[in-house]
Amino acid sequence: MNMFLRCISTLLLLLQFCVLSATGVASSLTDFDNNPCRQNAETFFGCLIEDEFLDEQIELSATASRDSLCATVWYWASEYFYDTQDFRAAERYGLQALPLCKAVGDKTMEADCASLLGLIYVRLGEFDKAAVYAKQCNQLDIESGDDNNIASSYNTLAGIYMSMRQPDEAERYILKAIEHVERTDNLPRKAVIYGMASEVYQHKFGDSERLRNSSDRKLVEKTLDYATRAWEIEKQLGREDKAAIRQTQRAAALTVLERYDESEKALLEAIPVIEASGNYHSLGIAYNHLGDLYYVTGRNQEGADAYYKALDIFVAMHDIYNESHTRKGLRETLRGINPEEALLHGDRFEHLRDSIYDQETNRNLSHYAAEYDNDILQQINHRQKVRYIWLIVIILLLFALMAVVTWTAHRMQQKRQISHFNNLLTEVEKLRQQSRARKKLDEVRVADSTADNNDQPTDSGNNEVTADNDPNDALADNRLFLARVVDLVNSGLPRNEFSVEHIAGAMNMSISTFRRRMLAATGDSPKNFILAIQMEKATEMLTQQKDLQIADIALACGFSDAGSFTRTFRRFYGVTPSQYRDK
Repeated sequence: MNMFLRCISTLLLLLQFCVLSATGVASSLTDFDNNPCRQNAETFFGCLIEDEFLDEQIELSATASRDSLCATVWYWASEYFYDTQDFRAAERYGLQALPLCKAVGDKTMEADCASLLGLIYVRLGEFDKAAVYAKQCNQLDIESGDDNNIASSYNTLAGIYMSMRQPDEAERYILKAIEHVERTDNLPRKAVIYGMASEVYQHKFGDSERLRNSSDRKLVEKTLDYATRAWEIEKQLGREDKAAIRQTQRAAALTVLERYDESEKALLEAIPVIEASGNYHSLGIAYNHLGDLYYVTGRNQEGADAYYKALDIFVAMHDIYNESHTRKGLRETLRGINPEEALLHGDRFEHLRDSIYDQETNRNLSHYAAEYDNDILQQINHRQKVRYIWLIVIILLLFALMAVVTWTAHRMQQKRQISHFNNLLTEVEKLRQQSRARKKLDEVRVADSTADNNDQPTDSGNNEVTADNDPNDALADNRLFLARVVDLVNSGLPRNEFSVEHIAGAMNMSISTFRRRMLAATGDSPKNFILAIQMEKATEMLTQQKDLQIADIALACGFSDAGSFTRTFRRFYGVTPSQYRDK
């Protein structure tokens, strides 16, 4: 049951991450699907740039046809969803884009799209389909004569056959890929292909953790050599997340070569980087390698802990190929710790091993390898189709349930946040009214004292609020404190001097003391209270100064640009500043 709850929790986190990170892209893509026009296409590419998926706007011809626009947008949508690991969405848009690429005569994009579909079906475990699209891409690339593209499509084919446990076929294709890529100066592609070569030779060596003969050592040394080449290129290019993935490949080879200290150091350096990048699939593989290392060095409890982290990821992603490796590791590490659980994982491993690559699919792929230039894969048999359909139905129902749960939780959290900030804004307004009332009272007192020739000094020359309340009254003291904060923030907004550090300094407090005092007075952080003041000022300007541009209001409220202002405002009120003003 605990294992099931961990799986559900991981699924929810993955789904929520994908939903939240892709909201702007998905919305703009829906707009384009409903109305395929140049403006909506540019908006979609703008969202990809904002999401840091693209570095610059995709150039669209002013005379581009509807088919050309759709082909370009849907191809990039497929690329985006593949990158965010939403493979079914990537498949849908890739299948829509491919025939349009062919129709408009863009062979480069057609080849790229076929290659992408091949990669997508590899991730989905539908290797027969992956091989068909990889072949299509490879044929187009060979016709083009471009070494970069030819190397890339051979690399894809190597990955497909490696995944199908046909390492000899994989080696044949990866060596062709290396032959073509080494004629180029394309460092990123060399890194990818060297990384694939490392995986191919690791698979040729097999699942054993120890060397059996000199032939094994040569294979492992090739694994390490290619992984090191890829790692050095990624470091040279400054791509830390990809360099970390290559580190895990190096670590796997170092473990087999019994260079355990080097292997552990590489993995412990790589795992936090991969985790921060959000690449859960590679993170699971890294934990598998860490589990392998701990197992062969006799640290079984640490090995089991690492395998469990990998298991949560692979179960959540329905990656039964890597799950089988994890289950095998848990069977071995738990034998002396928890024999019953070890037995359960062993049973699951045997089931996975028998079901992943059935004889019919392997026969189809072997036939395809032999007749590569003439034939295509046979269709999977009827029984397989029925099993896959039921599996897909169950998975879709599970994801639908998780989507509902995640959406409901997100809405409840959003409502609580909005309610909380509304309360803060109400408190801000009360404090401002109290401040104005006290200033007027001070002015009356000054006038009265002047009329009576009273020489007592007054404190009306500043905006600080003074209290007549008992100094032991904590509530009154908090109100005076908050009123002072409100005054300082409002006066500091035009000069961009309203940060926590600025306000704490103006009140002669350390930052830590100011935070504690603010938490005691509001139950919230200083940053959130300052944001509440900014939002209150924004609503006032939107309703009372309707001739001002949104960008001007954003600057007046302390935001560096209209985009960040609009996102923050919408998060608080559920509408954009323009919509708020119109209402």
